[in-house]
Amino acid sequence: MNINDFDSWEPINQIPYDELYFSGIKDLLGKVVLHLKVLGNENKMLEIKFDGVQAYRVVQEYGRLKSLNENPSMRKFRTSVNSDFLKWFEEESLGQFRESNLVHYMVSNIDNIIDVIARQPVSIEWVPCGD
Repeated sequence: MNINDFDSWEPINQIPYDELYFSGIKDLLGKVVLHLKVLGNENKMLEIKFDGVQAYRVVQEYGRLKSLNENPSMRKFRTSVNSDFLKWFEEESLGQFRESNLVHYMVSNIDNIIDVIARQPVSIEWVPCGD
């Protein structure tokens, strides 16, 4: 397996990837909740809950041009068990999480890319907007 081998991740049906935009993030001490809204739909948002989170980053799409040029399929949701981000985390933690079965989740939307290193499973659902 090559480094940065990402698999398609389709946690629920009919996600309008080209219309999702980042609405917010909550860091709940080991749990991270992402909110993504759909352009033109103020009634619901996609809520993604990660558990056992060890690291995450939110980067504007233009800050990931090298990665996007190398792998244009990054524009949807992806997972990897062998990525540069996981390798960096393993080196920085001196390997103490090596046996934790961590997964790199990549959540792309129209304005940025969110990377999360966490355990499985992930909860994802459409929820009403509470703004």
